[in-house]
Amino acid sequence: HFASIYLFRCFENSLTSYSGDDPLDPWGKFVEYLEQKLPADGSSGMSLVLDRLVQRFLNVEQYANDIRYVNYCIKCASYYSDPVALYSHVFSKGIGTRTAALYVAWAQQFEKRGLNEPADAVYQKALENEAQPADTVHHEYSICLIFILIYEAGGRNPLQNSNLTNQMSSHREPVAQSKVCAPQFPC
Repeated sequence: HFASIYLFRCFENSLTSYSGDDPLDPWGKFVEYLEQKLPADGSSGMSLVLDRLVQRFLNVEQYANDIRYVNYCIKCASYYSDPVALYSHVFSKGIGTRTAALYVAWAQQFEKRGLNEPADAVYQKALENEAQPADTVHHEYSICLIFILIYEAGGRNPLQNSNLTNQMSSHREPVAQSKVCAPQFPC
C-alpha cells in the first residue's frame, strides 16, 4: 500500500511537466503500469488512483464519452460495495451518456441484485440516448429481457432456471470485474 502511494505521488509530480494535448493518456499509462506491478492484494492503491482519475476528469467535457475514461469509471466502480452509486453519479455529470459500456455495467449491477425494473430502465435510457456501439446495447438488453421473462413466468422449476441462467451467462462478457469494496467516492 505504501509503495503504491509513493508511486502515485511521484506520478502526480511528473504531471506538472506534461505538455501534451491528452492529459488522460499519462493517467492511463500509470493505471496499466500499476495493474502489472501491484500485487493481487494491491487493490487499495489501485482504488485510490482510479478515484483520483475519475475525480480529475469528471468535469472535463472532452472525456465525457471517451471510452478510455468511461472504462476507468467502470474499473473504479468495481472497487465499491455499491457500484451503482458511482454509475449514477458520473452519469448525472454527463459521463458515458452515449457509451454502451457504462449502461451495460450499470444495468448488470441491477441484474445481479434481481432488480429487473431498474436494469430495464437503464437499457431503455441507453437506447434513448443512442449509446454506442448499439449492437452491444441491443445484445445485452435482449439477454436481460430473457431473464426478466423467465423470472416473471416462474413456470420453470429452479433447476431448469439455473441451467438456463448458466447457459445464458456463459454468453455474456462482464463489463467490469466485481471486487471488494473501497471507500465511497468523495464528491
